[in-house]
Amino acid sequence: IHIYIYIYIPYLPTLIAMFKRFESSQCSTSTPVKASVQRKIISQLVESNPMLEDCIDEIIPKKPPLTAYKVTAFLTLYCLNNEPVLFEERDGPVLPTLRFCHKYPSLFTTVTVDAGAIPFILGGANIMCPGLINPGSVLPPDLEEGQAVVVMADGKEHALAVGHLKMSAADIREKNKGIGCVVAHFLGDGLFACEEI
Repeated sequence: IHIYIYIYIPYLPTLIAMFKRFESSQCSTSTPVKASVQRKIISQLVESNPMLEDCIDEIIPKKPPLTAYKVTAFLTLYCLNNEPVLFEERDGPVLPTLRFCHKYPSLFTTVTVDAGAIPFILGGANIMCPGLINPGSVLPPDLEEGQAVVVMADGKEHALAVGHLKMSAADIREKNKGIGCVVAHFLGDGLFACEEI
């Protein structure tokens, strides 16, 4: 006899991140990015990560241009010399890949989660509000809803995810429940395993 018990947990994060099962064969078309489009992409990236402003031309030079790969109808991956460096979901912020973040760790806007959130994030879960405000976590007070962030973990040297805030830092502190950060890409997912396209 098998007995199945289902427990409903409110605010349980979705366990499907956009690159969880990504493979480079999913990229359908590739096109060089026009100069005007590349300027817009870079502008959005710098707006979310102001520390990039002084060195962005060295990190992502104008030539050769980025190459855009369509992953789905809503998701575009941008590569520099076949290496994935940025991605963008329709109507979402331009986000860096983790490998790109690991090359320039001090140049991105970050949040830090407590150690208890690590296994959930590495499983593809979004970050709940308590994970961003518990002891050991760091949440800059001026971050707004939709802000692109690189996710660090308490006591760890390298970033473990990238995503965007689902609510402002002030609301995360005040409400302290629900999803605080939507995880788009995490350490060990299909995109992280893909060094070249």
